[in-house]
Amino acid sequence: MSNAMMVIFPYRHERTWVFDDRSAGLVREPFVSGIPEMIDALVKDIPQAEKGFRLLFSANPFPGYQAVLIWLAQEYGGN
Repeated sequence: MSNAMMVIFPYRHERTWVFDDRSAGLVREPFVSGIPEMIDALVKDIPQAEKGFRLLFSANPFPGYQAVLIWLAQEYGGN
């Protein structure tokens, strides 16, 4: 069982949530397909979340996790 944790720092840009990952060449990469609405629900109690917050995630559950996303299928080259 892998316990690899990953982190990104989402923020609001032009009315949607985006993130940067310079190692992958991504700048203001938008979240799509309902993820912005999920982020809205997760950060509702975080003051000024739109300016940026830390999002920890992993392929496996970890202590203190707040949400689980279930992979359904690949579609249009994404998941």
